[in-house]
Amino acid sequence: MSRFVHFIEQLQSYAPQLCMEGDGPSYTYAELLEEIESWQARFDELSIAPGSVVGLRADYSLSAVAALLALFARRAIVALIPRDRGAVHYLVDARAAALLELNVEGSYRWRSVPHPTRHPLLNRLSTASEGGVVIFTSGSTGRPKAALQSLERFLYKFRRPGRRLRTLAFLLFDHVGGLDTLLYTLASGGTLIFTRQRDPGSILELIESHRVEVLPTSPSFLRLLCVAGDHREHDLSSLKIITYGSEPMDPTTLARVNARFPNAQISQKYGTTETGSPRSVSRSNDSLWIKIKNDGVETKVVDDVLWIRSEGTILGYLNAPSPVDEQGWYCTGDLVDVDGEWIRFRGRAGDTINVGGEKVAPTEVEQSILELDFVRDAVVSGEPHALMGQIVAARVALTTAALDPKKAVERIRMHCRERLAPYKVPVRVDIVAEGFANDRQKAQRKRASD
Repeated sequence: MSRFVHFIEQLQSYAPQLCMEGDGPSYTYAELLEEIESWQARFDELSIAPGSVVGLRADYSLSAVAALLALFARRAIVALIPRDRGAVHYLVDARAAALLELNVEGSYRWRSVPHPTRHPLLNRLSTASEGGVVIFTSGSTGRPKAALQSLERFLYKFRRPGRRLRTLAFLLFDHVGGLDTLLYTLASGGTLIFTRQRDPGSILELIESHRVEVLPTSPSFLRLLCVAGDHREHDLSSLKIITYGSEPMDPTTLARVNARFPNAQISQKYGTTETGSPRSVSRSNDSLWIKIKNDGVETKVVDDVLWIRSEGTILGYLNAPSPVDEQGWYCTGDLVDVDGEWIRFRGRAGDTINVGGEKVAPTEVEQSILELDFVRDAVVSGEPHALMGQIVAARVALTTAALDPKKAVERIRMHCRERLAPYKVPVRVDIVAEGFANDRQKAQRKRASD
């Protein structure tokens, strides 16, 4: 039996239970299964054959989830297209032959696109009679990569149900973490809570009104949540688990999250577009050390960089050379410290700043700046320098506009000088009005002008 067939059988066993809810109607698993059948009939009319590559552009809704699962049932390859950007380049890079766009009310638009040249990896899936999914990287280091995953391999970690919980669909529909949240919740018979707004106030209101039990998010968003102040005005007693990932967490923010939510389990998760999200466990609520559970996942550390090999690793990119070596290992590019079976992330190898031959990890400088109670957010990067090669530059958002920017810069530099080696102290500090999180609630190191 294929893993997807087993997945559908799991959904059938939950038929009368609540599956999804949000601002509008609530739906049971039985209603989701009916909607999947409706999409199957539409795809019959559109002659969607196994191996077809279909772009899907949507936010969470009953119709969007059903369309996704119906395409998987046909062994199609679904390319998840970001909603906030133009679709043309994504469709070309995914080798898609059609685009399905849905709005949250359930209406949709279907259009064919010029028939693309097939990629050998797509033919590999077709030969194996498997469905697949294409997820795009964020593009922080260039053009987004079209990462192709076998559906059967991706479903490996969902073969056993987890805890049945009410989970907020915070991470985006086209994000690997969002897909992981969706499939985990459905495989476990839980309830997915939809949201259209992802600002702190709206999220706090939703946690209270829908009795959300799980909040999967990022350190950048948790930083905003901690300084928002609105948490005291809401009943957040339902919240059992807060998970964070996609970027390094700083100790100051982690301590604040623990103080704000003393009754919740605070857990770090790790994953990439290329590896999915392997199961992991935090050493404790207030610890930055995690252990990746050995559930078909192998890890190794080479020159302080984490490598992963697992069944969840992608087959390759459709628009770039494969990042997976001949032995199946993927270099994550994440710098880590190691303590036995525990690892701690300290940033990306590609973000390292070279100051006159001395290496600086931006996250170390950011963590020092974030210790200051008047700092809301901070990102650090390297800037070219004729003599030193690079210098350390920081952009900082303050918690209040009342603080004089010049005094803030003086206090930031003084604080850094007390905690860091001289070459790590920011030479340039810019005070900015807005934070640095993108639509995926992940801090952007590069300026828009870069």
